[in-house]
Amino acid sequence: MKLPSSLYARVALILLAGLLVAQGMSLWLQWGERSAVVSRARGQGFADHIARTIRVLEAAVLQQRSATLPALQDDDLSVALIDLSQVSPMVPRGAISALIAQRLGSERQIRHVATANAPHPSDSAQRGFDVRLADGQWVRITIKRGAESAVPAWSNRLMLQLVLTLTIVAAVVMLAVRQVTRPLQQLAQAADTLGHDLDAPALPEQGSAETRRAAQAFNRMQGRIQRLVGERARALAAVSHDLRTPLTRLRLRTELIDDASLREQMGADLERMGAMLDGTLDYLRALQTNEVVRLIDINALLESMTEDARVQGRSIPIDGRALQPFAGRLSALRRALQNLIDNAFKYGAGARISVDDSTTSLRITVQDDGPGIAPEDLAHVTAPYFRGDSERSQQGSGVGLGLSIVQDIVLMHGGALLLANRTPTGLAATLAFPRG
Repeated sequence: MKLPSSLYARVALILLAGLLVAQGMSLWLQWGERSAVVSRARGQGFADHIARTIRVLEAAVLQQRSATLPALQDDDLSVALIDLSQVSPMVPRGAISALIAQRLGSERQIRHVATANAPHPSDSAQRGFDVRLADGQWVRITIKRGAESAVPAWSNRLMLQLVLTLTIVAAVVMLAVRQVTRPLQQLAQAADTLGHDLDAPALPEQGSAETRRAAQAFNRMQGRIQRLVGERARALAAVSHDLRTPLTRLRLRTELIDDASLREQMGADLERMGAMLDGTLDYLRALQTNEVVRLIDINALLESMTEDARVQGRSIPIDGRALQPFAGRLSALRRALQNLIDNAFKYGAGARISVDDSTTSLRITVQDDGPGIAPEDLAHVTAPYFRGDSERSQQGSGVGLGLSIVQDIVLMHGGALLLANRTPTGLAATLAFPRG
């Protein structure tokens, strides 16, 4: 049997299974004790019946015993005088002989009559004894056990009490397990939130000692990550300032070189260095998560971007519409979409945007008709500074950070960047975001 996936369900199932087993064992033991008590009570009842019958027969005159027998008969008791040849040889086991002797005040010879010797099938529910009276006469006393031979069933009230007790204990167990596993669920949710928002509130340090230590360790980790990101941002600002100044001076000095060919080569190298610096700074800025999450009208965002592209002489058709706003970071999403649109115009003749929205996911796809990406490079093109050998890579003049920025922004929103080559040519880049 496959256990449920959640820790709460597994622990609850184990505890409930143990509870059911314990309850079943308790009922089994109670049933055995109940059977023993009932058997002892029934044995005492048999002894009382036999003792009373023997007293009546011994008190009667020998010639009048046969006339006394009909008065002793009833639906549950049968009495008959028998000869010595009819006496059963089986000595009864148990305490029946001692019980009869105790009630009569003296010992009597008693033999047990086997049920198999009964003349009728219905006699299988009978219990018979051959008893020797004080004057030597043997009498056979048969007691019909009937329905009373079985152990009495559980009463409805007792069964209701058992079901009610089991229900209450199960509810308490489920509540206790929920309270114990809730800090682990909060820890998992906080870890997932941390991947999208480094400034998320600290995890409450509550629960058992183990969960408190886990929450404390998580909060310390979050604090260290926040400090590292802050230090990186400060280093980013310093590098941006310190590198741009010498690059500007180099550009000015390059203009003083008389050799035109050398001046052009040095200018190209400086442009590439500047582009690499700008791309690196853009990539690092894309990793910043301090932008506020807000509800974004995706349709309005796409329309504004296509309007900006129309001013530049670019036409971008849009297929489909978002059904509802999306909770995200506006500037980051705009940067990701703009990178994909710029790539589409850089490597192809144009771009097309399609929107597929549902209650569970939002998918925005940017398509182009360029050369696409080599299949062996699809899994690596999102790595920073990756430059493949495909025709698309040879056409580009970037530094290999555009798709890395897009993927980091999508991951920041809990989504995924899906890249697929189109037929016959082109690339489809899909931003897949989960709803909720």
